[in-house]
This record gives sequence, C-alpha cells and structure tokens, in this order.
Amino acid sequence: MLELPTSDRTVRVRLVDTTTLMTVRSEVLVQPVQPGHEILNLTDVAFLIEHEGSNQKVMFDLGTRKDYWNLPDAVRLTFDQFMPSVRIDKDVSEILRECGIPLSDIGSIVWSHYHWDHIGNVALFPPSTSLYVGPGFKAEPRLLPGFPDDSNSLVPADAFAGRDVVEPDFADGLTIGGFRAHDFFGDGSFYLLDTPGHCVGHLCGLARTTADTFIFLGGDICHFPGIIRPNAKLPFPAHIPTEALDKDPFFPTPCPCSLFAAHHPRTKDEPSRTPFYEVSSYDATAFTDPTVAQESVTKLQEFESSPDVLICIAHDTELLRYMPTLNDSPSSDLNAWKEKGWKDKIRWGWVNELPRGGRPGRKPLVEGYWRDGKIWEEAVQTLRRN
Repeated sequence: MLELPTSDRTVRVRLVDTTTLMTVRSEVLVQPVQPGHEILNLTDVAFLIEHEGSNQKVMFDLGTRKDYWNLPDAVRLTFDQFMPSVRIDKDVSEILRECGIPLSDIGSIVWSHYHWDHIGNVALFPPSTSLYVGPGFKAEPRLLPGFPDDSNSLVPADAFAGRDVVEPDFADGLTIGGFRAHDFFGDGSFYLLDTPGHCVGHLCGLARTTADTFIFLGGDICHFPGIIRPNAKLPFPAHIPTEALDKDPFFPTPCPCSLFAAHHPRTKDEPSRTPFYEVSSYDATAFTDPTVAQESVTKLQEFESSPDVLICIAHDTELLRYMPTLNDSPSSDLNAWKEKGWKDKIRWGWVNELPRGGRPGRKPLVEGYWRDGKIWEEAVQTLRRN
C-alpha cells in the first residue's frame, strides 16, 4: 500500500497549456505498436506551483519553445525521423505575462528532464530565476556547457547563463512510493521525485493540494495513459463512461469495455486488468533505459491506485479536456481535484485514441509543421539546413 508523508502545508497548483500540439511515431514511446495506432497524439502541459506559506512561485516544466527551429542542431536534425507534425503558438513566458504574472515572480524553474518539449526557453526569464535539474544532469555528456558552445549539446547554453543551476543530491534517505524524494520547500508541501529510465536526471513532482491529497506531476515517466491503465487495482469498468467517449457512431450506448479489451495488444487472459502498453524498447525508443523506465512505471501504478493522488502525465490529452488552465482561467487551480471528480473524468478518455472497427482512432491533432500560425511548407528542409 502506498504510504504518503503527512503535513498540513500545501501548494497551489495551476495547469498551463503550453499550446504544443504534436504527433509522434508510436514506436518511439510505446510497445507493442498496434495497426491503426502507429501515431500518438500529444499535447504538453506545465504547472505553476505556488507555495502557500511564502508565496514563492515555481514552474514545473516550460513545454516547448515557440521558435523550435532555433533548438540545438542535434535536436532539430531528428525531428522528421520521429515527429510528423508539430505546432506551438506561444512560449510559456508569454502565457504567464498575459495572465498578469511577471517573469521576475518565478523564483525557480524545475525541468522534469532536458528534452526539448519540456525545457522551453529559460533564457527569457531573469537571472534571479534558478533552474533545478535532476541527478546526474551536470555530469552527463552532451549537456553542459550547452549549444553552441558544444556543437553536439542537446540543450541551449543561454538557459544557464548567469543563473543558479541546482541539482538536488537526494542524500537524506527520504523515499515516497519507492522513489527517492527531495522536500523542495522543507515543509512537506512539494516534493521532487527521482524517477529514472526515460533519460538521465528525469524528475517528477508530488504536490500536496490538501492535507490528504496530492497531484503527481509526471513529466515523461510515460507518455500515454494506456501504459498505466487499466491495471489490477483499477480495472476497466463494465462500461466505459459515455462522457469519456468521443461522439462516434462506432461506440454503442452504453459502451462495453470488451469493445477495447477484446483487442488488447499484450494479453488475452486479463485484458481488463492489464495496461495496454509498456514503454518502448524498440530501436527507435526515446527511453535511455527501457527496463528501468518500466520499473518506474510499475511504481507509478501504486500512485495511480490511490484515491488521494491525481496523476498528470505531461502529454495526456485528457487533462486539457476537463481541467481549467491558467491560459483560460488564471484564477482557477487544481487543488479541489478530488472534490470535483477530475480523476474519474480523465481516466478512460485515452481509449478514444485506440483503433476501432479496422480503422484508426482519433484523427491527428495537427498535421504538418507550423510556424507563425500557419503551415510551414519549407520546414524539413529549413530545419536540416539551419
């Protein structure tokens, strides 16, 4: 049984839609790849964390920078190999300012990890904003000092210029749910969790929203909810809730879970109690250690099974369907998630992405590469040439 630490201190959590829409080849992120589900639709969220006691503000991730064509060479040159389409309309810095939050109010930025769709554009924040990275980041080849100082680096050098870069050592022995934990504010309100496997230094967050409830900020511990759902403790219901399904004449009302379980790609024995996918271990995988990553996912299922924890994976498209964002409702937060029943509402919507009746599920969220609000016809040639 998951044991969660006790405290009466909380943080306020607001969801930020980073305006990123993209499609990614499934084999990069999940296995096995099903016919009709060769492409994953991904959105991308970040979180504004506000410490209730001190009013300190922290950004957990920054999503994708709007001018993604200015990413380091080693990142740009791989886009067309794994990502058929992408669109980003705003930097998170723009969203914050539009919501009346000066960038100087952000005391720290936490990178869940160093991949391009999470690090945003830190250089737009003042030097007073510190940057938190995960264990092993500073020693990892192809990171510091950053691009272009190192032409092979995967991160931009201007993210680090003039600011404190903090790598917690997780040395005090604190663990939560099998993960090493760092008490960020020192009062039990917000923890960073060492969640290895996706890449060196991958972090998740655990934010206390009431004395007894938490939001698990998942980063890329996995990318698709079908990696943790269904499971033995939270199996498929007899019928998928109607409100979770897209309007599609293929879905009967009520819609039996057998419509999906009968085509489970991993098992025929317990299809209602076994996650549909695992993290990818194909040659094209985005996970540096798929075995360790799957171990982290197994631990994550204990958090998923707790009625007191809401899991928010960065690329879960259902989050933006049901929960308020800073973009549209700056005064709204996620702290009453349990009271509002959001965990139940977002749990099964991922099945809309699955193939059905011999055809794919949802259509792509975006097609082609976009720049300045329109299709960028010369994208691939330009990204490879710059």
